Amino acid sequence: METELYNQALWVSGVVGSIAFATSGFMVGARKKLDLMGILILAFLTANGGGLLRDLLTGQPPAMMKNAEPFWIVGATVLCCLAFRLQRKSGLERSWIFIFSDGIGLVAFGIGGAITGITLGAHFFGVLTLSLLTAVGGGIIRDLLVNEVPEVLHGGFYGSVALLLGCALFALHMAGWMNPVAIMAVFMGGVALRLVAYHYKWSLPKITG
Repeated sequence: METELYNQALWVSGVVGSIAFATSGFMVGARKKLDLMGILILAFLTANGGGLLRDLLTGQPPAMMKNAEPFWIVGATVLCCLAFRLQRKSGLERSWIFIFSDGIGLVAFGIGGAITGITLGAHFFGVLTLSLLTAVGGGIIRDLLVNEVPEVLHGGFYGSVALLLGCALFALHMAGWMNPVAIMAVFMGGVALRLVAYHYKWSLPKITG
């Protein structure tokens, strides 16, 4: 029963995270005025980077080679292109869409990374490591490709959200309270935390010389 729950959670987090990060990758590509191929590459790498890193570290076949995430990514990117063309003259502010989609991708992949660590029997810090790397890997690739400092290096509550997700899921697993409702509560709490942290510009202390 527990294995089935984790497999379902991994599938859902993969689909949700792929669509959300593909959307954020598209928006960065559109802002940088990339052509269609550039946008597709950026969206694809943003959505798959963290998962590939997770699978390489755990010695598993890449999920993108056996699951349907690439099709969701392409579909989400095409829909974003159509929506952008239809609404680009509206003058609407779209930064909140980027933050929301990026936050969903961050949390979904953070949960997926943590659950992967739990199913492999990793210890506490192993679960946290997989949660962090899976969550931020795609964003790092996206930002480096467009010559920007990765958000995780200066966004005070970006990587921190992924670590807190790992802590929460590990605690739920150890307590035997892991169930669909608990995982959904962690997901919603993680997204809410990311949005609140962005709105209020929360940041960890910085060392200045």
